This record gives sequence, structure tokens and C-alpha cells, in this order.
Amino acid sequence: MDERRCAICGAPLESTLRSVFCSERCRTIDLARWLSEEYRIRGGEDEEAGGLVHSTEGDRDPSSSEDQEAGR
Repeated sequence: MDERRCAICGAPLESTLRSVFCSERCRTIDLARWLSEEYRIRGGEDEEAGGLVHSTEGDRDPSSSEDQEAGR
């Protein structure tokens, strides 16, 4: 059987360790990568959008007509 290795640094993991990280440092590095959006989870297809995958948050133009119409 192959030796398990840390997902961040590649260090060998203890056989009794249930984590994919060898240390708190590697766990923190992984968390920081998620929070800085280095990692992304691909979304599924949206049938109503004709198969296009899109995000509704953060993609909108701040000077959009919706905001202007609402008097914001």
C-alpha cells in the first residue's frame, strides 16, 4: 500500500492520523487557499441558463441599471 502524504507539503503522514495534513501549519495554509479563492468547486449546469454556469454574487456591475432605477 502507498504511503499517505500531506496534501500541502507532501510529508509522510502517520498511519494513525486521520487527517490529510501533517500539521496545524499545513491545515492553516489550506484554509488560507480556500479563503483567498485559490481553490474553487466547479458548479453544475443550470438548465435555465442553457448549460451556462455563472455566479450571481460579485459579478454584477456596481453601476448597473437596477441600482440606478431603484434610486440607489
